[in-house]
Amino acid sequence: MAEQTQVDLDAFVATEYPRVVAAVGLITGNRQDAADAVQDALVGFLAKPPQHPVANVAAWITVVASNRLRDQYRSRSAEERALRRIGTADESVEDAIELLDTDVMNALRGLPIGQRQVCALHYLMDQSIETIAEGLGVSTGTVKTQLHRARKTLAAKLRKEDHHG
Repeated sequence: MAEQTQVDLDAFVATEYPRVVAAVGLITGNRQDAADAVQDALVGFLAKPPQHPVANVAAWITVVASNRLRDQYRSRSAEERALRRIGTADESVEDAIELLDTDVMNALRGLPIGQRQVCALHYLMDQSIETIAEGLGVSTGTVKTQLHRARKTLAAKLRKEDHHG
């Protein structure tokens, strides 16, 4: 590591670190994540210093740390959106299942989560009982029981709605 980089980093830690963490916290809205991001940026600065001299180490660390945090937040946000689509009925899931009968969808929504899960995997995703059991970490007997109970509940619910409809 270049001697100038070491001197700049020592000066940064001694005088600028708290202000940089505060600035990154202000930019990202999370002080705890800001401290971690600043530390990561410092490690990066030490491990692979910039090719060109950095005139203002505090500004460089602030930009790197806040960019990394924004990237992390974007990734988390995308992951959370994907998980919501899988786990709950949001607009995109609603669009994908509009082809299903409304009464069937309402009846499925009334099932306990475990029964709803195995029904969706078996009937909508065309998964075998063995594959579902393996994926959920349960026995095939458990999957069969859940499917049996779900079919029984769905049949009763749909018969009732059919007579009232």
